Amino acid sequence: MMKRAPRVSGLLLVMILVLAACSGDGDGRVSAPGAAGAPAPTKAPVIDSETISDTVQRACELPKEHLARIYQGYARPHSEDVTIVPKEPNYSGSFNVVSHSGPWDYLQEVPLVLYGPGRIAANGEISGDAQVIDIYATVGELLGVELEQRSGIVLEQALAPGAPETPPKLIVTLMWDGAGRNMIERWPKRWPTLARLMQEGTSYRDANVGSSPSITPATHASAATGAYPRDHKVTAIDYRTSSGEVRTIFQGRNPRDMKLTTYADQYDLLTDNQAKVGFVAWREWHMPLLGHGSMTPGGDRDTLALIGLGGKVGGNDNFYRTPSYLRNKQDLFDRYVRELDLEDGEADGKWRGHEIDGEYEENPAYVRYSGDIVMTELRRGDYGKDEVPDLFLANFKQADIAGHQYSMDAREVAEVLTEQDVQLERIVNYLDSEVGDYALILTADHGHTPAPETSGAWPINPSGLKADMDATFDVPEGKTLFFSSTAAGPFLKRGLMAELGVTARQVAKFYEDYRLRDNWAAGEPLPQGYEGRGNERLFAAAWAARDFPAIIECAFPEGPPARS
Repeated sequence: MMKRAPRVSGLLLVMILVLAACSGDGDGRVSAPGAAGAPAPTKAPVIDSETISDTVQRACELPKEHLARIYQGYARPHSEDVTIVPKEPNYSGSFNVVSHSGPWDYLQEVPLVLYGPGRIAANGEISGDAQVIDIYATVGELLGVELEQRSGIVLEQALAPGAPETPPKLIVTLMWDGAGRNMIERWPKRWPTLARLMQEGTSYRDANVGSSPSITPATHASAATGAYPRDHKVTAIDYRTSSGEVRTIFQGRNPRDMKLTTYADQYDLLTDNQAKVGFVAWREWHMPLLGHGSMTPGGDRDTLALIGLGGKVGGNDNFYRTPSYLRNKQDLFDRYVRELDLEDGEADGKWRGHEIDGEYEENPAYVRYSGDIVMTELRRGDYGKDEVPDLFLANFKQADIAGHQYSMDAREVAEVLTEQDVQLERIVNYLDSEVGDYALILTADHGHTPAPETSGAWPINPSGLKADMDATFDVPEGKTLFFSSTAAGPFLKRGLMAELGVTARQVAKFYEDYRLRDNWAAGEPLPQGYEGRGNERLFAAAWAARDFPAIIECAFPEGPPARS
């Protein structure tokens, strides 16, 4: 098996994961050092009625649960032009950087823990139908307000019998980004505080995301709106607008892309904006968990604190407010970096052999700093301190970044989880001593991907695949069919396709027929552990958007499921 390469910088990591097969013109393969372009198929696939029927049938034979999740996560025109489903456990990425986007259980199963003395029943771990979308309705029930009816349900089992009729002073929602069931179960001794909350509150062992792609902005929006991406329209990080433009979701920290209001949006209006609503997170992709701020008609500027490179905290003053006491924390960030550097007894600017600076956000220093921003806002914002119940939300990103950078099997992930649990204890201790009457909800937005050395997955190199596809369809040098490609499928250049006579169905057929050997260096032997696997198909199914209705009708003849 190949050695893992040095970690990728924060900016490059984002580029690899978000714009996996971007519109650049290079054809180098990044999944292995020294890999060169493999021979592309020499003939574009012929698409006739029999081919279309085969594509529909192949997709129809996917597990119904998987298709239901894909259906709930898809929304035209915002989703990809061709939907791809890698053969489990393959993923889009490299041997060094993994991605997480798919309908499989290991990416869908997440912790969903509710805790609050006198408010949440001490059931311990229970079974039952529970999804991230159910947070919305459950918060509404705890607050005693009538929110708009959505797909989520109230998690009745979690509510303590005999709880006060008045709502709690504060409801806190925490997202452990990327820390799905498979990640925390991989490191079972690293989260004693979470384990205690699971036992003293209610923890749903079967909780899941419910939609695919299993990706941060989509799941955050689902938790906040009580609906699936097909309804709230936040489908992924890459997003095609109604006018055909492809761009990043919530670009410019503008919340216009989410088409449904959140429980924070609605509750704020119900209190005539008297409730305090605050959110601490990492980058604009997490903003769906908060909502629209003053963009909501009648709404006010809720508190938004987004932590960026080097610990800089900001927001968008057009629709939100970022207090000055959160913006001026650079000295504190630098202190945590120095402390982490010295933990190994040597001032060398490294943690576990990795450089510590503003480009890297996968380490305990960032977790501690995020915890400090959370605690500062809780204290200075006086949440839960008056007669109007408040809402506070936060996203801890570092476990997800460490999982991408090192894989969920790495010790770096274990140390980040340990620190996130320390910060969780800090938050709970504050709520116990300073608020008293509260409810806390903790979940994750997706699971994570094991290292290929563990799972036997083939990391599908997006750059090589793009070059092969362009060669197959005789795309002129210097051009490409791709605007970009996510792990769920490509956004295509429709004008160029029309010019070349290429259809989305042909592109889907290319994916269907793509083999492991096609995605490796020409003339080079396959890596150790993959010998004899060269003829494996890399994708379980792929289809053009126009064929998705036929696939759903085939799989669900009585109608698509309302709840995945």
